[in-house]
Amino acid sequence: MAKRLRITLVALGALAATSLTGAQLNLPPRAPGALTGSQFITLTSRLSLTDRENWIHSQVLAGNIPDFLRNLTPITHRETIGGASHTVTFHVLPDYLAIGSDSDYFLQPMTPLLAQRLCDALGATLPTRKMVNLIWTNAVLKLAPQPIPPSAEMTTVPVFAQHHALVRAQRDQATNTAPLGVLVAGDKKDVILSSRIYTNFARPAVTKPVVIYGWHYQSGAPIQPLYNGHEQTYADYSHGARLVQNSATLDGRPDTITNLLADPALAPLLSDDSAADSGSPGLILKPRYTIAPIAPVLLQQPRSQSILPGESARFEALATGDGDLGYVWSFSGAATATASGASLWVTNVPAGGAGACTVIVTNPVGSVTSRPALLRLQTNIHAVLWADPFETDTAADWRVFGAAGSGAPDYTVDWAYDHALAAYTFNGSSDLIPPAPHSPPGSTRALRLSVNNNDALAATAAVSLYPREFFSGNFALKFDLWINYPGNAGGAGAAGSTEHATFGINHSGERANWAGSTSGPSDGVWFAVDGEGGTTADYRAFAGNPSGPPEDLRISPANNTDPLFQSLFPASQFETAGAPGKRWVEVEIRQDKGAVSWWLDEARVAAWNNTSSFTTGTIMLGLMDLFPSIADPAADSFVLFDNARVEDLDNQFRILSASLAPNEQFRLAFSAIPGRAYVIESSSDWIDWAEAGILVASNAPGRWQSTPSHDTRFFRVKLLPSAP
Repeated sequence: MAKRLRITLVALGALAATSLTGAQLNLPPRAPGALTGSQFITLTSRLSLTDRENWIHSQVLAGNIPDFLRNLTPITHRETIGGASHTVTFHVLPDYLAIGSDSDYFLQPMTPLLAQRLCDALGATLPTRKMVNLIWTNAVLKLAPQPIPPSAEMTTVPVFAQHHALVRAQRDQATNTAPLGVLVAGDKKDVILSSRIYTNFARPAVTKPVVIYGWHYQSGAPIQPLYNGHEQTYADYSHGARLVQNSATLDGRPDTITNLLADPALAPLLSDDSAADSGSPGLILKPRYTIAPIAPVLLQQPRSQSILPGESARFEALATGDGDLGYVWSFSGAATATASGASLWVTNVPAGGAGACTVIVTNPVGSVTSRPALLRLQTNIHAVLWADPFETDTAADWRVFGAAGSGAPDYTVDWAYDHALAAYTFNGSSDLIPPAPHSPPGSTRALRLSVNNNDALAATAAVSLYPREFFSGNFALKFDLWINYPGNAGGAGAAGSTEHATFGINHSGERANWAGSTSGPSDGVWFAVDGEGGTTADYRAFAGNPSGPPEDLRISPANNTDPLFQSLFPASQFETAGAPGKRWVEVEIRQDKGAVSWWLDEARVAAWNNTSSFTTGTIMLGLMDLFPSIADPAADSFVLFDNARVEDLDNQFRILSASLAPNEQFRLAFSAIPGRAYVIESSSDWIDWAEAGILVASNAPGRWQSTPSHDTRFFRVKLLPSAP
């Protein structure tokens, strides 16, 4: 089973009163399964600056930092000021703030605005230029700086990661003599406190700057003189945030860094700012960056789920914001008392208990309301003939065919693709693709397809996949579908956004089935839908044609603006009203007594009396791009299929396979109704039968195997009565 990633959810408001006490960073323990540094790089690589910093904020306050950063390092400095000798002791992080574990962490650049937010939440401050020099002097390990040539990419996460890899390689070479947790310098510049946050600007156009300094050569000379020419929203790969405990001791008595910096008589102990900046040497009258409190932001929305009657569902949200966060959950329009902070349990759901849940997250500044998450009950289920949940690489069980207008197939197929860290944009905000409705919590593997973005040649393209199984009679193909597209609602702000997911039944499994201008012979009955309503025919149906392109069945309605689709995919849940993109939807194709129907989220959207010759065959999952334009950004254009299965609408019991292993172990697969219990019985004479095992079927064919035995045996399967 593929390892599943789980992002720990924490009610961050509970941490507002935490502080840096003593010599240890007072944060929750790092949660099991928390994001590693490498995973955090993947997550944030394509996020906007605002979304990235919200994620950093949430992860730090949730305790997702390396253990070696939790114990602070004391630095003691003695100096005579105005004829009086003083001794000050302050505590600093041993390295710059990082996300992840000791074995896999990421030194995280950030803007001074985020650094100040974290300082405020943790009773900390940032260092001054003089404190940075003291830190370098006291450092056990002084690394040689490793600058990267300036470029337009130096403010992006990939370059952040490139520089971190250089620093980490240096750091790893010194762990024998300088283990993790000792004071380190030379790996980054510092974001610092200075009067020049508010005066003597290096550039007249930048009056709200970040002030940076340091990155010392091993000679002790800094690469970066004090500089305030970048906007306060700027952070590049070389910037580091080293938090300093605000509590300090002066001459053995408790004090604070910020008090000392604002005292003209004592500020020179910790600051060497010029008198030209504030009127007195060292004085920093406002030793902080000015920030406004931030209202709650939802980083992860509650996800829709489909469960069996009597089961329970847990809805979760991940939010961040300043101060205490409050959570008010509602289910089916009514506030519920069963919620606990960032999660809501809906337990033992009865047959009529489907509904929608939302959460309102509040703090003293404002509030945010989640999109509705739907709870559906699986009441129309039948014995499963075949299933692939795509949790593992099942490529050997499928046949793949590509086609393109250029003649050179242009597609990708990613088996068991882990979308846990696949960020997407929804109305300008970023979120992560959640587990599919029929998947258990934390299960984030799916089949991922893309077309027309592997090369610079813009051409129509398609890919079709077929399992090596054939089906006949009355059956239904069911699966969860996610259609991702670049841009905002309707694909605005992007190019090449319109591509159609394809899916069908009764195929030969020997060709790509699509409707491009160069598509050739076709077979089966199949359907297509785009994610953002980019054409006049967003919903399409086709019947195969052995002699040429498929027959367009011209279903009606076919455009996302039709009231049917506007009601089915409302703007409260979907970025493009009337189109099923950027959210999991449940898809079904039924073949029942000669009629083929297409269902989306339990609503019938098309039906056709199948008079063609295609009444039996295999199923198809695919993707086609009917337009010769490459999606931009290409990485945002793809589809996900999950929890694919074929159900027997007649619910006839069928033995699908039976085999005897070399060790005399008997293996049996049979059509089974998910959630129902089956008893397997064995006999040596067809007269006396004994129970050999009981199996509760999952959302897949029932599979049972015996213990090795040398006796000649017969086996049979019986459906147990449902519980009352």
